[in-house]
Amino acid sequence: MDGFPVAYVRFTERLEVLSSAVLNGGDSVAGALFIMQVGKDYDRPDPREHAASVRDALGLPEDTVGMMTAAEVGSVFNIAVGEYDGTEVEAVATAGLSNHVVAGEVLENYPERRLVSDRRARDLAGTINIAVISPVPLTMAGKVNMLIPLVEAKSASMADRGYRETGTTSDAMAVLSPIGDDRRDYSGTGSDLGIAAARAVRSAVGRAMEVRNEHPVLEEPFRLLRNLGYGPEELASLSGSGLDADSFMPRLAEALSSSEVRSLLDLAMHCAARADSMADDGSPAERKLVFRLIGDVTGHVPDDSEDTVHAAVAAICRYAGD
Repeated sequence: MDGFPVAYVRFTERLEVLSSAVLNGGDSVAGALFIMQVGKDYDRPDPREHAASVRDALGLPEDTVGMMTAAEVGSVFNIAVGEYDGTEVEAVATAGLSNHVVAGEVLENYPERRLVSDRRARDLAGTINIAVISPVPLTMAGKVNMLIPLVEAKSASMADRGYRETGTTSDAMAVLSPIGDDRRDYSGTGSDLGIAAARAVRSAVGRAMEVRNEHPVLEEPFRLLRNLGYGPEELASLSGSGLDADSFMPRLAEALSSSEVRSLLDLAMHCAARADSMADDGSPAERKLVFRLIGDVTGHVPDDSEDTVHAAVAAICRYAGD
C-alpha cells in the first residue's frame, strides 16, 4: 500500500485483544491484525484514519487491529512459537531499533542513530511491534499480566545483543486470546503461558533484529558524561591537573577521541551496576577485572572504594590531565 508492504493475519475466529495499536487499540474484539510499513519520517496528522484506509483497501474486517512501523515489513515480519510444558503461544513481531531508548531517559541523538540504522537497513527506521496469541481465554487481569512477559522478553532479546536500551520510543504491543469461559487470571513470567509467550517473543524479536543486522550504537561520550551527571567543572577537578574547565575540556575531548578510551567509558557504564552489585554482595572479582582494564588503558588504577563508573570517569580525567 502506497509503495510499502503490509503484513496481516486473519484469525479463524474473532479474538479478544488488549493493545496499544494505532487502529482499534485498547480493549476490543478483532477478526484480523496487520502491521503496515510507513516511511522513516512518518508524520501524518491522521495515523488512525490512514491505518483505517489501509484496512479497507485490503478488505479486512472493520474491527481489525492495526499497527505501524518503519522497519522493513517484507523482511522482518515473522511469527514464532514458544512452548513450555505442553503450552504453545504464538508471537507476531517486527523490529527495528534506530529510535531505541532506555525507559525513563530522553532520546537526544535520534538523527545519529538513524544514520547508523540507515547504513544497515537502507533508508528505513524502526519500531518493535509485537502481538502474542494465547491459546486459552484470559480475564482482563490475565491479559494485562501477559504484557509483563511480552515486554520483558522484548527487552531481554535486546539485552541478548548487547543493548542497554529497553525498547524504542514507538513500540506497540498486543495480547490476543480466544472468547470463552474458564478464563485464566495469571499469565505472568512464572506461568506456562507467560514462559511460552516470552520464548515466542524473544525468538520473533531476535529473528527480526538478526535479519536487520541490528547492533548497539556507541554512546557519544560527552552526552554520556552529561547524562551521568558530570559537568565540566567536576571533570576538571577529577583530573587533578589544576586546570580550569575551559582549559581542561579540550584535553578531555582529545583523550576521548581515542577509540580505546571512548570504548572504556562505554563499557564501564554498561557493566557498572552488575560489577558494583556483585562486589557489594561479597564477590568483587568482576569489578577488579574492570578496574584492571581501566588501569591498563589510562595508567591510573582506581581505588577499591570507588564505584565502577566513577572510577572510570576519574581515571579518564586523570589520563587527560597528564
